[in-house]
Amino acid sequence: MSNQLAKMMKEAQKLEKKLAVVREELADRRVEGTSGGGVVTVTMNGQRDVIGVRIAPEALDGADPDMLEDLLLGALRDAKERSDELAASEMAKVTGGMIPGM
Repeated sequence: MSNQLAKMMKEAQKLEKKLAVVREELADRRVEGTSGGGVVTVTMNGQRDVIGVRIAPEALDGADPDMLEDLLLGALRDAKERSDELAASEMAKVTGGMIPGM
């Protein structure tokens, strides 16, 4: 029995190393979230870090602050969702989908 446990622990350590590599790689992957038909674009990496924000110049002409805030919030949410999907997809490749939420 202890031999099986040792083997399981070794496999778990290998999996953790693979997951760490994927997490590092996600830092270099990019996703974009948009709102307002592309008026506002937010770029994030696969670790949910905001890398950039782009606002189309026409959105600033006679800008309504409330509208811009809503557009920015929408783009941030879209980028977060895409970042989460990317991370889940990449983690599933390593885990074979065996670990929910990864």
